[in-house]
Amino acid sequence: MQCYQHQDRAAVGVCKACQKAVCSSCGKDTGRGLACSDACVNEVKDINEIIDRSKQIYSIGSKSKLPATGILLYAFFALAFMGFGLFPLSQGKSVEWYMLVMGAGFLVIGIMGYVRTRKLRINC
Repeated sequence: MQCYQHQDRAAVGVCKACQKAVCSSCGKDTGRGLACSDACVNEVKDINEIIDRSKQIYSIGSKSKLPATGILLYAFFALAFMGFGLFPLSQGKSVEWYMLVMGAGFLVIGIMGYVRTRKLRINC
């Protein structure tokens, strides 16, 4: 692959912003990617900031022991519905099966979400 500006020189990399091939004299090292111009240097900085913020939002790379808040919400609803389904037993009445089944459904969805977030290594 040849440099986009110097056709007689071999490219050493690709601009992270515009994906043009650059030679060693055209390429500007930003520390986290190559840029082909001053405008692309700013664009590369913006791209890196977007990547960093995305990692922070999704907690990618963090080692949090707590499950994601969505999973905690499913667990709360599972416990609440199952509790309301089983509560009549304490008063000598029959079980509220609808509530119990709803609680079990929330529990299953919560477990599936927990497994998926751990497999994808995200925590949001």
